[in-house]
Amino acid sequence: MKGLEHPVVTAFGATTIIVLTLLAPLVSPLHHQLYHFQGPPSAVIVPVLLNFAAVWIVLALLLAGGFRLRWLDICLWCILGVFLPWILMQDCFSLAFGSMSRLGNAVFLVLLLVAVAILLAMRSRALTLLRHGRQFARVMLGFAALSGSLILAQILWSGWQSRLLDRPRSLHHRPAAASTSDGRILWIVLDELSYRQTYEHRYPGLKLPAFDRLASGATVFTHTVPAGYWTDIVLPSLMTGQPLNKMGAPPAGLPLLVRSASTGAWQPFAPRETVFQDALNAGYGTAVAGWWNPYCRILSEVLDQCFWTSHSELRGGMHSSQSAISNAESPALNVLKMMPWHSSRKDTIYFHQLDYWELVAAGDKLLKDRSATFVLLHMPIPHMPGIYNRRTASFTDSNPSYLDNLALCDQYLAHVRKELEDNGMWDSTTLVLMGDHSWRISGVAGLSPEERVATDGGQFDDRPAYIVKLAHQTTPARIDTLFPALRTRDLFDNLLAGRIRTSQQLASWAEQKTQPATQLATQPATQKETQPARQPEKQKATQRAAQPGN
Repeated sequence: MKGLEHPVVTAFGATTIIVLTLLAPLVSPLHHQLYHFQGPPSAVIVPVLLNFAAVWIVLALLLAGGFRLRWLDICLWCILGVFLPWILMQDCFSLAFGSMSRLGNAVFLVLLLVAVAILLAMRSRALTLLRHGRQFARVMLGFAALSGSLILAQILWSGWQSRLLDRPRSLHHRPAAASTSDGRILWIVLDELSYRQTYEHRYPGLKLPAFDRLASGATVFTHTVPAGYWTDIVLPSLMTGQPLNKMGAPPAGLPLLVRSASTGAWQPFAPRETVFQDALNAGYGTAVAGWWNPYCRILSEVLDQCFWTSHSELRGGMHSSQSAISNAESPALNVLKMMPWHSSRKDTIYFHQLDYWELVAAGDKLLKDRSATFVLLHMPIPHMPGIYNRRTASFTDSNPSYLDNLALCDQYLAHVRKELEDNGMWDSTTLVLMGDHSWRISGVAGLSPEERVATDGGQFDDRPAYIVKLAHQTTPARIDTLFPALRTRDLFDNLLAGRIRTSQQLASWAEQKTQPATQLATQPATQKETQPARQPEKQKATQRAAQPGN
């Protein structure tokens, strides 16, 4: 036991608690952080190890100095006695719910005051109790140090396995001349696009002319049942047509593993059993420009062209686009952001804007390329954070509002239409535009005044937008029956085969073999508890790319 009470070991255990929120994502068995990471894994693993080492060395020196200076020892243990339990509570809440609420902090403060009052009431026995408490804390921190050593070993092993995570992977590369399709199918996913906010209950004064123009010559689905609530689950579900509720990957990024919502069985995600293989079989040239999900890694064998980006924010204020040195500084700067004298950085908004502009550029290249005849464009809007100000029409003066990002979606849709019209391809293009999930809200917390009005005081509506413009369609149509988004692959298969060419054929198809909504609206257990559709969502904000997706 004496070895567990050595200052170096005590400091190691305390460091494990202090840095736990940085360590946890790197030892998660599902490796979500590494899976979504764009860039060399060392840019996140090395900073975490450097932060651990820095905190450990400082604490070890202070604790060692406490053996010689009694006043330092008393002050240090008083600070640790208050700080470590609070940090441990923060860790638990952060890993379970995203962050500790004000109520949780208030409860901790009350408990601390009660403990101080008890010690003052005990008077002479208080010092004896504190000595026993310090002895107990040293033993507990010794066991925490053992756990910390196992965690570091796992991180080092994961780091070694992930060393080739960001290597380029060869694509399918169908020659341009080999494309035998008659037209183009364009699949646009606007992340978190809500049907209610776009068409049914639009915020007063919010103008969306491109969406209105699209609806005047397309079929609008009014009661779409989402395939899930998190992007990394929804897109594989839509591609395969199978209900999935969980995903994970080894540190190397492949193979992606998905869990069936109907059977509970884990299985590898098979690119050749997706809609992209269906498109290749039908003679189409496949291409993706997408956000958040590493499409070029998980779909490389069935794509002729690919671009993906995700400048996501990680725990501690680190970013996937920054160097290891910059990320090493971020946790300390992130702590300073919570101080009243420190102004908050706008890195998250900047990187989300960068995602948008990179995907606009990549998408434009695909829109101009006539060999890309089955194209997925997955855009990071209207997903928060707000990166645009609709009143000033400016990105530099962004406004943290979903409604502003929705206005940006309208601008993007108008841009896509103009690109296709200028190239003479709009009429012949079949467009499927959808949200992967609806606007995720849980009450009024964090909503702006206009967002509260738009959501009727924070009411959650689970319906994502879903619009289909068939080739040469010029008249509007609506489908008001319950429509599971999981049928998206079947929709594409019918479009690829030419079995759906008119809005009447689309309506007839939509009325067939409808599945129960309760079977389809499943949510990943790793991120939030499963709940029925149309119920207020309990967000578990584990910082999934501002998420993320996310």
